[in-house]
Amino acid sequence: MKKLLISLMLILPLIASAQEEEPPLYKDFFKDIRSLEPSLVINDHLNIMSVNTDNENFSLTAINDQVQSVWQSSLPGYVITVRKFNGKILAVAASEFSKIKQTNNTFKAYILDPATGKTLAEKVIFDGVQDHMAFPFVFTGDGDTFKLAVRESGFERRLHVAMPSLLGIVSMNSYIKQFNETKNLDVIDVNDKLEVVNKIKPVIGPGIFIGLTANNAGDLFVAWDNNGKMDITKYDKGKATPAKTITGDVILGDDALDSFGGNDIVIRASKNNNNILYYSLVFRNPDKETELGIGRLDFSTGAKKYVNELFTKDHVKAMKKSFVPVNKKMDSPDLGSVKSLNLRSFGESDNGLIAALTSTATSSGMNGGTWETENSIVVNGYDLDLTPKFQQLIPTGYTIPNRHLPLGFYFNKSSLYIISNDKRGMTTLNGTYSMINFATGKCEKMYWLSKKKIGNSHPAASHAVLWFANSFVVPYMDMKGITGSRYDITLQQNAY
Repeated sequence: MKKLLISLMLILPLIASAQEEEPPLYKDFFKDIRSLEPSLVINDHLNIMSVNTDNENFSLTAINDQVQSVWQSSLPGYVITVRKFNGKILAVAASEFSKIKQTNNTFKAYILDPATGKTLAEKVIFDGVQDHMAFPFVFTGDGDTFKLAVRESGFERRLHVAMPSLLGIVSMNSYIKQFNETKNLDVIDVNDKLEVVNKIKPVIGPGIFIGLTANNAGDLFVAWDNNGKMDITKYDKGKATPAKTITGDVILGDDALDSFGGNDIVIRASKNNNNILYYSLVFRNPDKETELGIGRLDFSTGAKKYVNELFTKDHVKAMKKSFVPVNKKMDSPDLGSVKSLNLRSFGESDNGLIAALTSTATSSGMNGGTWETENSIVVNGYDLDLTPKFQQLIPTGYTIPNRHLPLGFYFNKSSLYIISNDKRGMTTLNGTYSMINFATGKCEKMYWLSKKKIGNSHPAASHAVLWFANSFVVPYMDMKGITGSRYDITLQQNAY
């Protein structure tokens, strides 16, 4: 017994040391890049990172679960998205980009071999009018289809200068109107040789464009405002004639439609049923209350369902009171102003739906610029029939100069993983890991990731996390200069 105790005393420090071991760090994995785009999970052992190295070129890097670069491919253009398509990698890029004009309206596609990074095909698949700003949408379903939709707005691609005082309000309202105008809507289907095999021009609706999406079969859904109601039209793949239109069960106020260059409504085609479409929005309802709405439309039967949640003062108070801390080192949740709640994520897994909300605010800095604030995260879970399953609060938040930070959400089987940023003290931004068991609705883990050898002010690039079977890799952004328009990327490997 005495020898056993001595042995335990000798190995306990080693066990403690192993538990406190810092996660592996890969400093300056990328240097002086223009932007970091969302990563693509190829399988449990390989992810693709995409970066715009400058305004003319981008690179794709295959990284394995040992955080080794398997291959890197540099290509001309400004990458918009990277997807899986027919067992290969699809990259879609604009041929030009500038800070003032943003991307141009010429879009080129590349097909790459995921094993080697070799370019198998490349072609300009859409060459639009260059005078106005256009918004591309890429859909690949579960990897068997490739659909590109391009909405041409009425907003000119040039330098716009707002007038001072009241004239500034007039000019800004004019810009918003131009952004929301839809001059053209083009949709093309493309095969794996990058040949355009079908073109349609969906009917432009009577009001503001809300959004569009496509399902795994390649069917298209387009949503428009129609005098305060939301009409969603389905186009079967390859068909220019609408198959069916259903009106959603919600009355849209101006606040849901007047965003600069977008709106606060998200539509998602179901991954599990090609006839089902979901939508979500946060808005001020006719009673001036902040409302979260989740809708379900069945295009095979015309059936509709809508559930909502009103964020009244009493409701928010009850949410805070019922909060059970997972990590007592973290602050209590602060939802900020419920009038400023925004939808930050809306997605579907095999187990159900999640909707995530935060409140955001912008304030003027003393020496110019702005301060951006984001408060705690509200995460709601629903089953596929919109029955509420859980609500969790993630008590992270920050106030930093000039930019909002991304949030990262990842489904894997019955687990939902969330990566966010939490500001502590004057300058420290902690990447924060949370895990919710979707089956039970319980938040099982929540903690700050290590910042050792990472700059205090360097945020976690939550949108570009690499997800492997036994680990996840968080990129941290070392932003350069006052504007932070270029940065270096350090990778940190963590265990679940």
